[in-house]
Amino acid sequence: MPATKDDVQRFWGALHDSLHAGGGDGPGRGDLLRSLDDLEDMFRLRRHMAVVEMPLQALEGLRVLEVGSGAGGHSALFARHGARVTAVDLTAARTRATRAKFDVLGESAAGCLAVQADAERLPFAEDSFDIVYSNGVLHHTPDTEAAVAEVRRVLKPGGKAVIMLYCKSSWHYWINLWLCVGVLMGKAFRDRHWLGKATEWGGGHAQTVENPVTRCYTAAGIRRLFAGFAGLSLRKSEFYFYLIPKLGRLYRRWQVRRYGTHPGGVPVYGEPWPIQSPLEFLLGPVMGWAWFIAATKPAPGQGALDEPPPAGTASDGSSFMPSPSPPRHGSSSSQQRGSPFDSKPSRPAPGPVPVPLT
Repeated sequence: MPATKDDVQRFWGALHDSLHAGGGDGPGRGDLLRSLDDLEDMFRLRRHMAVVEMPLQALEGLRVLEVGSGAGGHSALFARHGARVTAVDLTAARTRATRAKFDVLGESAAGCLAVQADAERLPFAEDSFDIVYSNGVLHHTPDTEAAVAEVRRVLKPGGKAVIMLYCKSSWHYWINLWLCVGVLMGKAFRDRHWLGKATEWGGGHAQTVENPVTRCYTAAGIRRLFAGFAGLSLRKSEFYFYLIPKLGRLYRRWQVRRYGTHPGGVPVYGEPWPIQSPLEFLLGPVMGWAWFIAATKPAPGQGALDEPPPAGTASDGSSFMPSPSPPRHGSSSSQQRGSPFDSKPSRPAPGPVPVPLT
């Protein structure tokens, strides 16, 4: 039976409650600002796309849409750097959590909105945003192709999509999931939705609802998915030994003792993030679980992607394209020709125009 939006909404609402149980009324302004500093520092340590593919220092005055805002940590960070953020999420609890962070930020988040909406039917007019950002969300919606088409629709010509999707050509998919869970535990032969049910749960609550949808992609699959865009770049990242079934729990305990934890995980995961080992950082670009994707909506008269693989793509379909180093605090970020980061607008542009859902 195909997954429904109600199934997706139910699971992610329950996961939010589990990850952020006992959060109370949320942080005050001082605590929130400190947590956003920690979050940015963690992203720089991990070379996350939130600081590499879209340098934070270049966001001031840009209109940014986050699709799947979760608890609002990413959107609040972008707002703090001057972006005019619209954050959407399918679940009411996550929308409320994001709106609460905007409220705490006050004037720093002036003009920022949190809206409950469906990624496959975004309630905005076309050509509304300079950047559309989505971190590990669109592979969990029933029609990922429709969601990517919506990203393209609401981007301004020349606007940039910055998206994370799961990587099929990864250790985690083939060893941890396909071999250990799918084959050895027999899940792949009994349930077509086995991959969703094998991923995502966390937090303090026992799991009582299953994740209905998870997809992952090869480099070729990403190129097909983003065929309507120009300037596609792919970068692998995020390798974790603790995801190995059974043994990973033992490793994680050792990992925390050996390398410690980072407080930047709290605003997004509800708990500190276990710092990766040097070996895990080295393995991320080779066999990591995440594709960090950047692509541009073609301007009128500009072509979309060509069929041949982009330069820097290996014969197995994995991409090793270089990515700019994350800017240090206080330094100027490198600019990309033809992207929203080329210049900052001299005055705010009109806001995105919501259109009714039908």
